[in-house]
Amino acid sequence: MKFSEDVLWNQLQDVRQFTLDVCDSVDEGQVHDVPKGFNNSVLWNVGHIILDQDMWFHYLIADDSEVPADYAKFFGYGTSPATWDAAPPSWSQLIERLRVQPDQLKNKFTGRLEEPLLRESELGMSTIGEVIPRTLYHEWYHLGYIQSIRRCLSVSSVG
Repeated sequence: MKFSEDVLWNQLQDVRQFTLDVCDSVDEGQVHDVPKGFNNSVLWNVGHIILDQDMWFHYLIADDSEVPADYAKFFGYGTSPATWDAAPPSWSQLIERLRVQPDQLKNKFTGRLEEPLLRESELGMSTIGEVIPRTLYHEWYHLGYIQSIRRCLSVSSVG
């Protein structure tokens, strides 16, 4: 499959900028709150976006992760703030990592998007480049949760 690297990197950066803009509108005093009907907080969703994107870029290749190993116990699949037994990374640490991650990935993987994975993923992806769209739809999915949580918290704080 032939695709434009620049287009993919620009899409990744555009989605991330939108996520950062939404995060800027979140009341920092509420990032740990889990509204009724939700399993996770805004902070968890941001950490999960970071971890998921890093995991998929490094999944099935022989390369080192860019995020601390303890992120998995806080933000991995099946985790939630209710199960944390230690303090998670701070909101400012997560926002900074969210901000720099696209450039780190671009610097590391530019020119490598056609590089094959060690084996085809369970979703049928076979190159690093095919991972990018998957991470974008996943980020949008969790961005929807962030926006929903923010709305619920703003309504509950008013009423």
